[in-house]
Amino acid sequence: MNPFVLLRVHRGPAALLALLALSASLLVAGLPRGFEASYDEALHGIMHDSPASLTDVVVRLQPRLEEQNLTSEARFRDKDKNLRAGLPPALTSVLSSGEGDDSHFAAKTYGTPVADRVGSPQPGAQFVDLAWLSGVDKRVRYVEGSAPGPPATVASVPGHPTLKDIKRFDVAIARSASARMAIPVGTTLVLGNSHPALARVTGLFEPVAPADAFWAHNLDTIQVTARRTPADTEELHITALTSESGLAQLNTADRDLKYSWVIGISTPSVDARNAPDVIQGLDEFQSFLVRTNAGSVTDYRLVAGFAGLQLDTALGRILTDFLKRLATAQALMFLILGGLVVVAAGVLALAVQLMTERMRPALTLARARGASMEELVRAVVSTVTLVVVPAVLAGYGLSYLLPGPVTRIVHAAPLLIVVSTVAFAAVRVAFVHRRPLQERREDVAARRPSPRRTMLEVVVVALALGGAFLLRSRGLTTGVAALGSDPFLMLVPAALTVSVALITLRCYPYPLRLIVWLAARARPAVPFVGLTLAARARSVTALPVLILLPALAVSVYGSVVGATLDSTQRRAAWMATGAAARVDRAAELPPDVVEKIRRVPGVRTVVPADRGVAQIGLSGRTAIVLAVDLDAYRRIVAGTPLSVPPSAPDLPPPAIPVLVSPGLANLTTFDIGWHVRMNLTKKGVITGGLAGLTFAEDKLIVMPYDSSKRAGARTYTNTLLIEGDGIDGAALRAAAGNRPDIHVSTFDEALAKVNRSPLASTIKNSFMLVTIALAVYALLTVMIALVVGAAERARALSFLRTLGLSERQAAGLTVLEITPLIVLTACAGLLLGIGLPPALGPGLDLGIYAGDLSIQAYELSLTTPMLLAAGLAAVAVAGAFLHAVIGRRRSLGSILRVGD
Repeated sequence: MNPFVLLRVHRGPAALLALLALSASLLVAGLPRGFEASYDEALHGIMHDSPASLTDVVVRLQPRLEEQNLTSEARFRDKDKNLRAGLPPALTSVLSSGEGDDSHFAAKTYGTPVADRVGSPQPGAQFVDLAWLSGVDKRVRYVEGSAPGPPATVASVPGHPTLKDIKRFDVAIARSASARMAIPVGTTLVLGNSHPALARVTGLFEPVAPADAFWAHNLDTIQVTARRTPADTEELHITALTSESGLAQLNTADRDLKYSWVIGISTPSVDARNAPDVIQGLDEFQSFLVRTNAGSVTDYRLVAGFAGLQLDTALGRILTDFLKRLATAQALMFLILGGLVVVAAGVLALAVQLMTERMRPALTLARARGASMEELVRAVVSTVTLVVVPAVLAGYGLSYLLPGPVTRIVHAAPLLIVVSTVAFAAVRVAFVHRRPLQERREDVAARRPSPRRTMLEVVVVALALGGAFLLRSRGLTTGVAALGSDPFLMLVPAALTVSVALITLRCYPYPLRLIVWLAARARPAVPFVGLTLAARARSVTALPVLILLPALAVSVYGSVVGATLDSTQRRAAWMATGAAARVDRAAELPPDVVEKIRRVPGVRTVVPADRGVAQIGLSGRTAIVLAVDLDAYRRIVAGTPLSVPPSAPDLPPPAIPVLVSPGLANLTTFDIGWHVRMNLTKKGVITGGLAGLTFAEDKLIVMPYDSSKRAGARTYTNTLLIEGDGIDGAALRAAAGNRPDIHVSTFDEALAKVNRSPLASTIKNSFMLVTIALAVYALLTVMIALVVGAAERARALSFLRTLGLSERQAAGLTVLEITPLIVLTACAGLLLGIGLPPALGPGLDLGIYAGDLSIQAYELSLTTPMLLAAGLAAVAVAGAFLHAVIGRRRSLGSILRVGD
């Protein structure tokens, strides 16, 4: 049999099969690329938001041995070559190079106090460390003075007769540090107490590009660090730059000195696919450093506290946390793709069934005339291949128009479509035509399922239930970094949909038979005949159930997940701001700024508050203190997810009633030192912090807003809680004078930030896209199923029409035949879609896509799921009715000739 002749004769079903194969190939090859692109975008965003000091690979060494001292940049470079030679390929492939490479070497001292100044008084506690940074000359510009020169030895120091033959370093410090610490050019500092050295300031510098990743590793050289001491005094720390020639003088045993080798990582080079390899590479590099340390020391007894080379990076932890988030996203994507693949495969199988049914008379005749089974299978397979292969290749080619990396599934999925479609065609033809002239009236007697099929279905259901239990009990994996995501558990959601479809397929005839039994006692014959045809589990009904149920379940599940994500993201935004808008400042807000903010368009109510840290009693114990009118605050957040506890019962002065966190619940009456000394009385315990204002749970004190006034001072305001509609953050910042020390946050801005998560937006958009595709496939499923059974249905109707069946009754019989299947499948799909979120909830924590808030409960609003189920059922029944109406146009003569 010539396949080209078959293709020309049956060009209608062939065109439908080609269109379905093209769309399926485009979806299964294009969606994974979009998923992978969103994974990479999310990872790059996380790494971009993390400072380079966390993402770069840094090797540190605290020299303890003479041979470990490095006296020149050349020796640093030699050591750098040795370290890079030990990098595994997984790390070498993601190293930065060229412009933007922040790799460098450093030698820094730590904790060096300024003991005195030569010729000037010492203003408070200051610490100045010394550092040499490779390549720093290209990254700074000197705004005063000159670059530091080589060190020298000073015979004597004026005003310090005990300092003889002392080393002096020329140093340069940041101009901002010079202003804050009062260290102008020409100042000579005495560094250290037990082993002092001199540091002469020769120049002041500014970084050329402060945002350069190079400075993320060396913030201590351009920013002053202020530290509080137990005595409640302030220490100022800065690191000064010295020249390369000073390295030879830094390697003495009387200084806390550390060497660093910074190996820059290229953020775009790290993606979701090589992240596990990078984590493994970090472990291998750590092992290399351990082996290097073991080979560098011959007698550990001679080295007290030897540490050797140490790896200092947070890249592994960042990638591990990302992979945990990615595992949940991939499980959801597998659910989406799994449902889509099941539905697409079912629709393609139906299209192949339609095509082979149209070929059935010709194939039966050829088989009766002596054609072998191999010839029939070869002819059908060749015809289907001629249709499917070009269509799949076209869809595969169109998928390259979509953005995203190409993974193995992009190549494998279209090939799987071709193989499964051709294999189904071959198996079906071989099964139907295994014997010549074998005819079976499946509309008269239902085919009994074989024991093999029954056992296979039982295995599928058991695996799905077992996987669901494992997913709930231990999540997607027990060790993401080491093992990766468990492929079996990631396929559990798709397996559950298939198993429920199989159960529905087995069980749906039984309730229909009860209805048929009732219909048999009624006078009209149409309900009895239509429901009888529906109750018989013919082979043509299996595919529609296996297609419609996963399609509806995935769509309903997507609507539930989308609604839950939306509500949780809104809750996260409210928790981030604590009100419709909030204005904060470390110091007190000026009264004129408060008044300007009150007049900003959209602002209705402003509740002032005061936040700070106070000392409890006379000990060193501190707590976060919040002074606010809780009743006023509760009114402005009414109707939001935020909850505000009742105010503490009032007390007569001078006692001040407060609410405390559980960590302070043991206190009853106590004093704090804040703006003034206050006498506080505990009147309640508040758990979980306070709404969006503070998450402190162990050390929190909430008091009335006028507590400072009750204690004899005045009220202070450094926080404004704002209620209103359409509040513009830019307008609030303008009212605050765009001052950098005043922070403005709004609910709309916080929500936009949460919604910008690539993974969350990809999940919602993918569910929406797949829902549309599944709806189209579901409609085609019903139409194709009706067309496949059209010949048998027309034969039955032809006899009934001769017995007096009217055209309207014939159309009703067709609708009754398909409606019970659609309705029952829609109900099962609706229940499965609603049941999947709570069933898989513990294993698929969606809170990581909603500001890291835990999903307390899924939004099980039945409106959207019921509309989806009702819409699918209505469209399917409408398709059946349309098919019946078109059949009514046939003349009685053509009906009588059916089957001749």
